[in-house]
Amino acid sequence: MLVVPAVAVFLVRSSAPALRPAAVPSSAPATALAPASPDDRASEIRGRILDGAGNPVDGAAVHLVSAHAPETVIRDANTDRVGRFSFAQVGPAAVRVVADHDPEGTVSSAELRVIDRLSIEITLVLSPLGSVLGTVSDADGRPVSGAALSVEGVPWTVRATTSDDAGAFRLPSVPIEATSLVAVATGYRTARVPLARRDDQADVVVRVRLAAAPPVDGEVRDADDRPVRAVVVACEGQPAEARAVSAEDGTFQLPPSTIGCGAVARHEAYAPSDLATIAGGRRIVLRLKAGGSIDGVVVDERARGVPSFTVGIESFSGAQPRSPGSAAPRSFEDPRGAFRWDKLEPGSYVLTATASGKAPTRSDPIDVIAGAVASARIVLPEGGSVTGRIYDERQAPLEGADVQFDSVSSVIQSPAGAKTDQAGRYRVDGAPRGPLTLRVQKEGFRTRLLSGLRVEPHGMLTKDVMLTALDGGPGLELGGIGANLISAPGGISLAAVYGGDPADRAGLRAGDRIVRVDGEETERMSVADALQRLRGEPGTAVSISAQRPTGEIVDVSITRAAIVH
Repeated sequence: MLVVPAVAVFLVRSSAPALRPAAVPSSAPATALAPASPDDRASEIRGRILDGAGNPVDGAAVHLVSAHAPETVIRDANTDRVGRFSFAQVGPAAVRVVADHDPEGTVSSAELRVIDRLSIEITLVLSPLGSVLGTVSDADGRPVSGAALSVEGVPWTVRATTSDDAGAFRLPSVPIEATSLVAVATGYRTARVPLARRDDQADVVVRVRLAAAPPVDGEVRDADDRPVRAVVVACEGQPAEARAVSAEDGTFQLPPSTIGCGAVARHEAYAPSDLATIAGGRRIVLRLKAGGSIDGVVVDERARGVPSFTVGIESFSGAQPRSPGSAAPRSFEDPRGAFRWDKLEPGSYVLTATASGKAPTRSDPIDVIAGAVASARIVLPEGGSVTGRIYDERQAPLEGADVQFDSVSSVIQSPAGAKTDQAGRYRVDGAPRGPLTLRVQKEGFRTRLLSGLRVEPHGMLTKDVMLTALDGGPGLELGGIGANLISAPGGISLAAVYGGDPADRAGLRAGDRIVRVDGEETERMSVADALQRLRGEPGTAVSISAQRPTGEIVDVSITRAAIVH
């Protein structure tokens, strides 16, 4: 005897939100399907989601939930462009199908009893729901902007929102099963406001008062779970950024303004802790981790060890952002040029090495893995030399002027430098290949930066420089675009753009992220690398691609000018 599985076909139009039973017409016909495999005893629920006008809804979220435990989501799906969805291999159970899509609304099927080898097909029609709206204020009645508002009691994700500058908010299409409204804001205790049972399309107005939170207590422990003295950074790179140093017993305290932010502990002898979210009323524990190591060597062009040198971390890419200069450069003395840097956070490092008479040089990217030792080899060439004469506006030689290479690295100063003699002459060795900047300064005169210079290894560049006497006006002169750079999460950004200077006239703004300079990607550049490319002789041009905080890419060509500050 052949058993034919049936298909139950339902058309459901509901003004009820998720999980409310919907009427099923008793006249809904049943349609027979082809026989299933005798070994396939699972069932399928499939159907379509329509809007109020009967049109298919593409991208609606569809949830299969338990009829007896509606907080339990069994399966999730999304409708296709014709509004169809399916849940295959559904075992015997009592379930409901719930769908939602903004702004069309939400709908729930009646209880569906699934039995072996029975396929069910339904059509659900979305209906709009009421909103939860209101204001968020502090204990003194002042509006709180940026508070995150969400609801609880619905087992699937319901879109959240934030309060505006006036503290106002609106959560559209909130299911009636939502039990409470949750408000979270930096510096305040989390607030939960019960939501009373309401009609399907009725709006609910809620006034949320937030109480100031007490300071956040925490402790730092090392990889062996011992308390340790370390630097704790919360809300890094944000206006609410705060720092603390844990005591010998590992304890620390952060201001309530950090609630809702992430916190990390750092110590020069360990890899940083994982980023932990700060919650009001909860003690936070930050555990430092054992790091990896770099075992390296610094040699000259003939592969001979450089006996005295300095190494710094030029750039780092890892799971957590690193503040510029968070690890101080280290000096080494070794006849073989060997060095070792232990307890480093896992990630990709670029090191810069410098030594007297040698050109500062970057390493290739070095991948550091926790518990492992990475190798590095940095070759320091002899570098070129820059020579010339320093004089004043009357062509008189200036004795005792300081001449050095500027911004050769974001973390290390060049050891190269010279003072002019009685004839105003100087020579500085160990110049990087370029572009490079020569800094000339003398008391009583305006400091001058000459950028865009290039000199080949072992080569010689002659550069005479005139200094302008200070008259109570600006103290610095350079060729550039009139902007400051800063290392920020995600890359190199403009920290400031000076009004009237070339960058400002080109439409660049503070906060723009520099993506490319003269077609070269900045992803692996340090701030010093980017700075040298943006500086240059007045009258020369540089092309810049910048990304706005909105994601928009702006391409500009800027003619450098003489910047006097």
